Amino acid sequence: MIAAPREEVWRAITALDLLSAWLGEAVELEPKVGGALIVLEPDGSMRRGLVELVEPGRALVFRWRRLAGAGPSLEVGEATRVAFLLEDDGSGTRLTVTEEPAVLVSAGGAL
Repeated sequence: MIAAPREEVWRAITALDLLSAWLGEAVELEPKVGGALIVLEPDGSMRRGLVELVEPGRALVFRWRRLAGAGPSLEVGEATRVAFLLEDDGSGTRLTVTEEPAVLVSAGGAL
């Protein structure tokens, strides 16, 4: 529960200046379906992702994975799907955040 209106919570998860304050050192986000997400972490690694769903004031869903190192020492983390769901709840906003393994889809269906 967050003691703020849904519009303020939405801004905190989509406005770059606010998002980078709590998600990572530097963030790039295009809050539209197919938009890019890049989070540079303090340890030098990064997370790269793709926005899957945007319902302004209600839902933001993306997939991402961690990348660390470069060249032959590049480490690629498992892809996960992150969902931020916002609901009015009395005097504030209920923010539900889930992260789960991403389902990979090929031309023939889910893998």
